Amino acid sequence: MVPKKKTSIVTFRINHDYEKALRKLAEEKKITLNTLANQIIGDYVDLNRYMEKFGTVVISKEGFETMLNALDEKELAKIGSSIGGKVPKEFILFRWKEITIENFAQFIKMYFDHCGYGRSDIEVNESSSSFSIRHDLGWKGSVFLKSFMDAAVQSTLGRPCEDIVSENSLVVRFRI
Repeated sequence: MVPKKKTSIVTFRINHDYEKALRKLAEEKKITLNTLANQIIGDYVDLNRYMEKFGTVVISKEGFETMLNALDEKELAKIGSSIGGKVPKEFILFRWKEITIENFAQFIKMYFDHCGYGRSDIEVNESSSSFSIRHDLGWKGSVFLKSFMDAAVQSTLGRPCEDIVSENSLVVRFRI
């Protein structure tokens, strides 16, 4: 038997226009208003409040692509390595207070989803980990993300990486 998650009944007031918009969104997603409210609150509790406290800046995809295209590949790799060498470890310690492969995987999923770097698929087993990333940022996006991921894995987990890079995707593998 699978234990049920504990829930609480909470009553509060919201602006009528927000209620209408939430009901419409729930209907479009084909989920209940309750499920949508739980997702929104969960996103804030699990992610957004930490991103705000950590000082994460969100930029439009178009703005990010413009910056990528303005830099040469060598500079992009340098920037990706610099960010990847600092941010993941600091954020993981800030959010979870402990460096583990599970917390690293959660960080990558959260960070990529929130910052719009792309979609990630993560496989972790006893001996290795694979992070597959699909994005729409072109070759220069792949250069940046490869450098970011390699530095993130090295500085946070102390592991060297093997990479497969293409125009809009990247696979990063490392031994645990």
